[in-house]
Amino acid sequence: MPQFQMKDQYGQSYSDSSVKGKPVVLMGCFLRDLELCRKQGRKLYWKMQNLLWKDSSKVHFLLYLDFQETNKLVEDYLEESKTKQFESILLDRKGHLSVGLTKGESYIRIFNKSGKLVSSSYQEQMDEDLIREIYGILKKEI
Repeated sequence: MPQFQMKDQYGQSYSDSSVKGKPVVLMGCFLRDLELCRKQGRKLYWKMQNLLWKDSSKVHFLLYLDFQETNKLVEDYLEESKTKQFESILLDRKGHLSVGLTKGESYIRIFNKSGKLVSSSYQEQMDEDLIREIYGILKKEI
Protein backbone atom coordinates (compact mmCIF):
# COMPACT_ATOMS: atom_id res chain seq x y z
CA MET A 1 0.00 0.00 0.00
CA PRO A 2 1.42 3.38 -0.90
CA GLN A 3 1.91 5.78 1.96
CA PHE A 4 -0.58 8.65 1.98
CA GLN A 5 -2.29 11.11 4.25
CA MET A 6 -5.04 13.35 2.90
CA LYS A 7 -8.53 14.70 3.50
CA ASP A 8 -11.74 14.28 1.58
CA GLN A 9 -13.93 17.17 0.45
CA TYR A 10 -15.61 17.23 3.88
CA GLY A 11 -12.34 17.53 5.81
CA GLN A 12 -12.25 13.91 7.05
CA SER A 13 -8.65 12.63 7.25
CA TYR A 14 -7.50 9.32 5.78
CA SER A 15 -4.12 7.63 5.67
CA ASP A 16 -2.57 4.32 4.78
CA SER A 17 -2.39 3.47 8.49
CA SER A 18 -6.09 4.29 9.07
CA VAL A 19 -7.21 1.68 6.53
CA LYS A 20 -4.91 -1.17 7.58
CA GLY A 21 -6.46 -4.45 8.61
CA LYS A 22 -9.10 -4.57 5.87
CA PRO A 23 -8.86 -5.08 2.12
CA VAL A 24 -8.77 -1.72 0.30
CA VAL A 25 -10.16 -0.84 -3.12
CA LEU A 26 -8.30 2.30 -4.18
CA MET A 27 -9.63 4.07 -7.28
CA GLY A 28 -8.03 7.23 -8.62
CA CYS A 29 -8.28 9.71 -11.48
CA PHE A 30 -6.92 12.99 -12.65
CA LEU A 31 -9.04 15.99 -11.69
CA ARG A 32 -10.29 16.43 -15.27
CA ASP A 33 -11.69 12.88 -15.10
CA LEU A 34 -13.82 13.59 -12.02
CA GLU A 35 -17.11 12.57 -13.63
CA LEU A 36 -15.62 9.33 -14.98
CA CYS A 37 -14.29 8.42 -11.54
CA ARG A 38 -17.46 9.44 -9.74
CA LYS A 39 -19.65 7.40 -12.14
CA GLN A 40 -17.42 4.31 -11.98
CA GLY A 41 -16.88 4.65 -8.25
CA ARG A 42 -20.62 4.84 -7.54
CA LYS A 43 -21.36 1.81 -9.71
CA LEU A 44 -18.57 -0.26 -8.15
CA TYR A 45 -19.37 0.78 -4.59
CA TRP A 46 -23.12 0.12 -4.81
CA LYS A 47 -22.69 -3.17 -6.67
CA MET A 48 -20.18 -4.32 -4.03
CA GLN A 49 -22.56 -3.28 -1.23
CA ASN A 50 -25.18 -5.59 -2.76
CA LEU A 51 -22.82 -8.45 -3.62
CA LEU A 52 -20.85 -8.41 -0.36
CA TRP A 53 -23.94 -7.56 1.69
CA LYS A 54 -23.06 -8.43 5.34
CA ASP A 55 -19.34 -8.34 4.56
CA SER A 56 -19.35 -4.90 2.89
CA SER A 57 -18.14 -3.17 6.07
CA LYS A 58 -15.05 -5.40 5.99
CA VAL A 59 -13.68 -3.54 2.92
CA HIS A 60 -12.50 0.06 2.53
CA PHE A 61 -13.54 1.73 -0.75
CA LEU A 62 -11.47 4.87 -1.38
CA LEU A 63 -11.81 7.18 -4.37
CA TYR A 64 -9.19 9.88 -4.88
CA LEU A 65 -8.43 12.67 -7.31
CA ASP A 66 -5.04 14.07 -8.25
CA PHE A 67 -5.68 17.56 -6.90
CA GLN A 68 -2.22 19.04 -7.37
CA GLU A 69 -3.31 21.38 -10.18
CA THR A 70 -6.54 22.96 -9.05
CA ASN A 71 -7.96 26.44 -9.55
CA LYS A 72 -10.41 28.84 -7.92
CA LEU A 73 -13.36 27.57 -9.96
CA VAL A 74 -12.73 24.00 -8.81
CA GLU A 75 -12.14 25.09 -5.21
CA ASP A 76 -15.42 27.07 -5.25
CA TYR A 77 -17.29 24.07 -6.65
CA LEU A 78 -15.76 21.90 -3.94
CA GLU A 79 -16.83 24.35 -1.25
CA GLU A 80 -20.39 24.45 -2.60
CA SER A 81 -20.58 20.65 -2.82
CA LYS A 82 -19.97 20.27 0.91
CA THR A 83 -23.67 20.88 1.47
CA LYS A 84 -24.61 18.02 -0.88
CA GLN A 85 -24.43 14.36 -0.04
CA PHE A 86 -21.76 13.28 -2.51
CA GLU A 87 -19.60 10.25 -1.86
CA SER A 88 -16.34 10.97 -0.10
CA ILE A 89 -13.48 11.75 -2.50
CA LEU A 90 -9.93 12.03 -1.22
CA LEU A 91 -8.14 15.12 -2.52
CA ASP A 92 -4.54 14.23 -3.32
CA ARG A 93 -3.11 17.75 -3.08
CA LYS A 94 0.49 16.53 -2.65
CA GLY A 95 0.55 13.79 -5.29
CA HIS A 96 0.92 10.88 -2.86
CA LEU A 97 -1.13 8.61 -5.11
CA SER A 98 -0.74 10.26 -8.52
CA VAL A 99 1.93 7.89 -9.84
CA GLY A 100 0.34 5.58 -12.40
CA LEU A 101 -2.70 7.70 -13.28
CA THR A 102 -3.59 8.01 -16.97
CA LYS A 103 -5.90 10.43 -18.75
CA GLY A 104 -9.43 9.24 -19.42
CA GLU A 105 -9.20 6.15 -17.23
CA SER A 106 -9.61 5.23 -13.60
CA TYR A 107 -6.75 3.45 -11.88
CA ILE A 108 -8.08 0.66 -9.67
CA ARG A 109 -5.89 -1.13 -7.17
CA ILE A 110 -6.89 -3.71 -4.60
CA PHE A 111 -4.77 -4.34 -1.53
CA ASN A 112 -5.18 -7.20 0.93
CA LYS A 113 -5.48 -6.80 4.72
CA SER A 114 -1.73 -6.49 5.14
CA GLY A 115 -1.43 -3.85 2.41
CA LYS A 116 -0.04 -6.07 -0.35
CA LEU A 117 -1.20 -5.26 -3.90
CA VAL A 118 -3.35 -8.12 -5.25
CA SER A 119 -4.84 -6.47 -8.35
CA SER A 120 -4.24 -3.42 -10.53
CA SER A 121 -6.04 -2.23 -13.67
CA TYR A 122 -7.01 0.77 -15.77
CA GLN A 123 -10.64 1.24 -16.77
CA GLU A 124 -12.55 3.46 -19.16
CA GLN A 125 -15.84 1.95 -18.00
CA MET A 126 -17.14 -0.26 -15.21
CA ASP A 127 -18.75 -3.35 -16.75
CA GLU A 128 -20.32 -6.41 -15.12
CA ASP A 129 -17.32 -8.66 -15.89
CA LEU A 130 -14.99 -6.31 -14.01
CA ILE A 131 -17.41 -6.08 -11.09
CA ARG A 132 -17.56 -9.89 -10.85
CA GLU A 133 -13.76 -10.05 -11.00
CA ILE A 134 -13.38 -7.50 -8.19
CA TYR A 135 -16.04 -9.28 -6.16
CA GLY A 136 -14.14 -12.57 -6.50
CA ILE A 137 -10.91 -10.96 -5.35
CA LEU A 138 -12.56 -9.32 -2.35
CA LYS A 139 -14.37 -12.50 -1.27
CA LYS A 140 -10.99 -14.26 -1.10
CA GLU A 141 -9.49 -11.40 0.92
CA ILE A 142 -12.26 -11.00 3.53
